[in-house]
Amino acid sequence: MERALARYQEMLPLAKVFLENRGVTMETAEKFRLGVVDSPEPGHEPYVGRLVVPYLDMLGVYALKFRCLAGHDCKAEGCSKFLNLPGQELSIYNVTAVDSTSDTLHIAEGEPDTWILTQVFPDGPVIGWPGAQAWQPWWPHHLQGFERVIVWRDGDKAGADLANRIRNAASNVEIVNVPPGMDVTDLYVANGAEFLHRMIGDDNDEEGD
Repeated sequence: MERALARYQEMLPLAKVFLENRGVTMETAEKFRLGVVDSPEPGHEPYVGRLVVPYLDMLGVYALKFRCLAGHDCKAEGCSKFLNLPGQELSIYNVTAVDSTSDTLHIAEGEPDTWILTQVFPDGPVIGWPGAQAWQPWWPHHLQGFERVIVWRDGDKAGADLANRIRNAASNVEIVNVPPGMDVTDLYVANGAEFLHRMIGDDNDEEGD
């Protein structure tokens, strides 16, 4: 899997326009080791042309997700926005970031919002929660040791369910409500980094990208 990812990372420039249109810099994309499937490894043929999103732990790459790069509405087109390798189990995204001396932890819903929040709050850390339906009872242990746990709640029912579940699992949780029908990426593209800082009462509007 490490060999495959190294090859896919070389093709990341193919996703440059897609990522930058969504506010993600190439520096951030490289930090998260994103790539593109161009010449697929055996078994990866269904993912040709997709963005590669690796899941990493202290030992390296343990999972890969593949995001559609077509400029269409995936739901309307009957296209799966994200695909996983068969039998693959995912955990918290960017979980290695919790090994931090910061007093504040940001939680996003999913990978793209994790990239954006990492740019906006470079001192982080930022993790991506895969959703309320994928809950594991030991995940809240990652929230211990932080004075503030800021949950960026997507503006839909799934976002509300996830935020409530996290809040019920820890005592140090603050919920930031993203407007209905939006997520963190939408909010950032529309309003910029300073707006997100103001949402948590932070006057520091500098990005780390």
